[in-house]
Amino acid sequence: MTSAVKLFYEKAPGQDRLGFLGPDDRLLEIWFDSLHRPNLMGNVYQARIDRVFLSQNRAMASLKNGELISLRLRKNDRQAVIAGAVLPVTIVAAPRHGKPWQASVGARLVTEKMVLLVGEVDQSNVIQLSSKIRGNQRRHLTERLMAETGPVLPLGYGIILRRNGLDLPDFGAAVTALLKMWQAGTKTLAEGKLGLIFDAGNLLTRARRLVGDLPVIDNPMIAHDLSMKIDDVVAEAMLAKCQLPCGGHLWCEQTHAIWSIDLDGNGVDDLDRLCGEAANEIPRQIRLRGMSGPVLIDVPRLSRGLAKRFLTQLQAALDDDPRRPECLGVTRGGLIELRVPHGEMALDEVMRDQPAQDALSGLRFAMQRPGFHTVTLAVSPAMASWLGGVGKLALDKLDKPLKLSVWPDEAKGQIVRILDG
Repeated sequence: MTSAVKLFYEKAPGQDRLGFLGPDDRLLEIWFDSLHRPNLMGNVYQARIDRVFLSQNRAMASLKNGELISLRLRKNDRQAVIAGAVLPVTIVAAPRHGKPWQASVGARLVTEKMVLLVGEVDQSNVIQLSSKIRGNQRRHLTERLMAETGPVLPLGYGIILRRNGLDLPDFGAAVTALLKMWQAGTKTLAEGKLGLIFDAGNLLTRARRLVGDLPVIDNPMIAHDLSMKIDDVVAEAMLAKCQLPCGGHLWCEQTHAIWSIDLDGNGVDDLDRLCGEAANEIPRQIRLRGMSGPVLIDVPRLSRGLAKRFLTQLQAALDDDPRRPECLGVTRGGLIELRVPHGEMALDEVMRDQPAQDALSGLRFAMQRPGFHTVTLAVSPAMASWLGGVGKLALDKLDKPLKLSVWPDEAKGQIVRILDG
């Protein structure tokens, strides 16, 4: 698998979607942002600390609208994080398994190359390298980073150089660009007040920070086909079984604690081909499904040489994921163990939000109909109820008249559809 080379940004009534496409136009990943369930990733808030669990290195906090968030505490956070305190926090991971949004203490702006830290009080360690940068180059890079960023980094700010930033020709210019991004999205709040400090922007803005300035497909002639392609890929990714071209397949299944991926050869004799296809498809499925946390991979018994090639190919493909999944090695039971950082909402978490997703799909179909005449949309009673309640904001975003035709309760298995031509 190779990294994304272009993006498809679809703005639709009630929900925007962003598709990351590879050089072969295969979808690698999909992000969602819904009016009824806004995507908060990358936003920085002033939040109130509600409870602290020092033994778990965790705290619970609340935003201005009352939404709860979970904070993971670092060693240096303990002194400031006390019940009742109002502190800046950065949203770093979406809800999963009924858990709240995850956040880190402090304000930060994360990009593909660097991380800007805001409000850092420890001035002895404000310019640093990512711990993932290893080797004898660390000392030279640290000296260069300090020399080039020190003159432009204001007091109270810090910088972390990420692995992808090693090729930056001018660290100082990169920091200056980061400061401008921060200032452009910053909102002023009175001390002690809850609210949004930094707006990370829409899906496209956030993606370009993390993967670079990729071109965006802007062709109305193919927008409908790409939208349908996203629908098809989502439907496929909701199934446990993923077919490989050689005839083998992957089984991707989740428990509350872990994701498991089983490579089934299904009688395929060419193990080299099977492993090559799996090494490319497994990282794609991890991105597409939004897998995170521990991921265990079970592969057929392989020769030492083939097993080594498989692991090398797998790691090379994993490196294309902006989250940088880490291969922890092989367990005593022979399973390959990965650790994938939490991030965007998992696909099954998004699609579990029914009947909202079905209703939003219907509004998207209606939006794509030509002309401005009334569109008749057939929906289930549950979809109609959602559109009349929580989903009314999404319905109001449709720029053409809409008539709902509600399926009777006994019409099992009916899906949203356009009735008129």
